[in-house]
Amino acid sequence: MGDIIDDANKIADVHLGAALSHVKRRPANNITVCIDCGDDIGAVRKAAAPYAMRCAECQGFFDKESR
Repeated sequence: MGDIIDDANKIADVHLGAALSHVKRRPANNITVCIDCGDDIGAVRKAAAPYAMRCAECQGFFDKESR
């Protein structure tokens, strides 16, 4: 039997797992060229954000304009 901290961590893991199961993920796409500027999106960005349709620079501009 664990101590009180172990028990609290187990309960927190259950709650975190339940919360994360409700997060909707955008599906990946096969777009490799930025839809705004036409530059390559890049393998690193696609690995981090498989749903990306813009290069990092254009996404930054898009996010600023969307506010």
